[in-house]
Amino acid sequence: MGLIILALAGAVAHAAPLTVAVYDFKGDGAAASYGKNVTTLVTANLTTETNLVMLERVELSKALSEQAFGVSGLVNSVAAAQIGQITGAKILVAGQVIKTGDNHLVIVANIVGTETGRLFASKVEGSADNLTELTASLSRKIAQTISDQAKNLIAAKQESSEERLDRIIKNLAGTNRPSVSVEILMPSLNKGHLITAEGELGRILLKSRFAVVDARSDRKPDVEITGVLDISAAPRHGEMFSFRAVIDLKIQERRSGTILAFDHQEGNATGTTEAGANRSAQVNAVDALAERILPLLAK
Repeated sequence: MGLIILALAGAVAHAAPLTVAVYDFKGDGAAASYGKNVTTLVTANLTTETNLVMLERVELSKALSEQAFGVSGLVNSVAAAQIGQITGAKILVAGQVIKTGDNHLVIVANIVGTETGRLFASKVEGSADNLTELTASLSRKIAQTISDQAKNLIAAKQESSEERLDRIIKNLAGTNRPSVSVEILMPSLNKGHLITAEGELGRILLKSRFAVVDARSDRKPDVEITGVLDISAAPRHGEMFSFRAVIDLKIQERRSGTILAFDHQEGNATGTTEAGANRSAQVNAVDALAERILPLLAK
């Protein structure tokens, strides 16, 4: 498999180099013999761009080959996302070579954002005798498209879970920090307490300086947070696991019985391990809930 990793250093302003994975250009039938040459020429042309740096990734190419990614030049967003997860590449370039007529070629480059799934295409066509000029023109179009469409190809920088929590805590008003109990169950799987969701919310409350108590504590909670969680797995794509977590919560004052809020949140995550994707989906849902719950409790 002809995978080449490039780092785009100057075309767009990013804190870190923007990596671009160049995958094989494929040709069917009469165009099959041109695919390898187009891949080689496009790669060589891209490396001459002043804002592109070639990285040696022999072992990486081997790992991707074992995953059997991409059987044609039409690489879909799911395959691109998998390649991005494994390689760190933000953009995947793949393509097709089509022969029309006796000596006429159409070369299409598909430029896919591995994070956003957005696809842009660049195309050149002309005589097969001018393959060098055709691929040089295509390479310039690819580089220009990456530069022009960077905001669509690259996902906006996401806050980490800890960055989000630090921001929430910093913006909490007042000094009111009632004691809180947390109980989140997953009845659909009949497993009782769910450690990930319940533990994550408890951890956030503790870091926010709320007292967290349970049934074994001498201190009774001022506020009781109870809820249920449903977790479901999406169909696997290659080696990637996807999960969806849905949490419904009730926040209630214990003494008065006053219900402060009902809340609902979904969380989704994809990862290379089943356990990791499952946990991340729950954490994503809990983090979003915490952003709404903590200001309510701190009033």
